[in-house]
Amino acid sequence: MPAEVIRPKFDVVRGWPQGSAHDRTFESVVDGGGAPLKLRQGSFVTTTTNAGECKPATVGTGATALLPLWLVIEGNDESDSYAGDYLDKAVVIKGSFEVLLSETMFVANAYTPSDHLTIIGGQFAPANPGVNEGINAYVLSYDAASKLLRASVTL
Repeated sequence: MPAEVIRPKFDVVRGWPQGSAHDRTFESVVDGGGAPLKLRQGSFVTTTTNAGECKPATVGTGATALLPLWLVIEGNDESDSYAGDYLDKAVVIKGSFEVLLSETMFVANAYTPSDHLTIIGGQFAPANPGVNEGINAYVLSYDAASKLLRASVTL
């Protein structure tokens, strides 16, 4: 597996900054228990009950299948950007967009075009009806050799 020297491959191909997605800055990022957390770009978050705060998202069934999801485009982790780490804020987008992601941004699997995707632990994963029914995206293409996944997202 090739090492990612600076940061993972992550591109918003369509839909942002001009298009159907809009952005927001979260001033506080926490884990599931409320402790401070660093996020990398390409991961998914959801809001908490505290204004301006987010946490990694896991889509489930029932009410959790309807979580408001956001894609991190600039994380607060030191490996993402100096500004995000220095300010300790995460910039996120929501809406309809297309992304190109490297293998650290999604769960390892054999993906084929039109496969439905959900979010587990902040990453894309195959959607399993009856287990994790929230479908948030679908596969446009997957290059197994370079481990690049292109997905169409509707959040």
